[in-house]
Amino acid sequence: MSLAARLGVERGVILHVDDLAMCHGANRAFLELAATGAVTCGSIMVPCPWFREIADAAAADPALDLGVHLTLTSEWLHYRWRPLSTTSRASGLIDEEGYLWRDVASLRAHLVPEAAEAELRAQIEHATTAGLNPTHIDAHMAAAMLPELIDLHVRLAFDYGLVPVLPRVIRWAPERESYAAAVARLDAAGLPVIDHFRGT
Repeated sequence: MSLAARLGVERGVILHVDDLAMCHGANRAFLELAATGAVTCGSIMVPCPWFREIADAAAADPALDLGVHLTLTSEWLHYRWRPLSTTSRASGLIDEEGYLWRDVASLRAHLVPEAAEAELRAQIEHATTAGLNPTHIDAHMAAAMLPELIDLHVRLAFDYGLVPVLPRVIRWAPERESYAAAVARLDAAGLPVIDHFRGT
């Protein structure tokens, strides 16, 4: 059964903005759009430099629907961020410059799942410690949707009482079987799965 049917509507649209906390402009744009009702929700990159600004805005407006944008990559050339949980290259999370890897392929090549779990838990816990009341989790650059991490992604949602925002099908999944199994677990638990996902 589709998510729309479960909600009792023919169709539903969620306008979600990710990459909050990456920069002041991303935060301001989201807050302005949310104030007019033009967007539904957003997700925050906790390791990023402008985290405190969006956390303060969320504290001032509890009606904002915000989640944690699980962040294991730092893709920009001159604007980077580091993990919260470690400074060790042995973690597999950090490149030769001391930042999170620029791309998912590099992350996957060096991945230490236990270190990734520690980092993602640190991000969720830092968000709540900062006063946020996150409603959901999703994945920056889909890194936390890798086959090695998709079970963790779902487990974190259950552990912290959050909705994992996952599309039912992703054409670019590196291993479709593991992803389909994760979606089946969400269906079995009665959790929503996004029927169609469009990014801009």
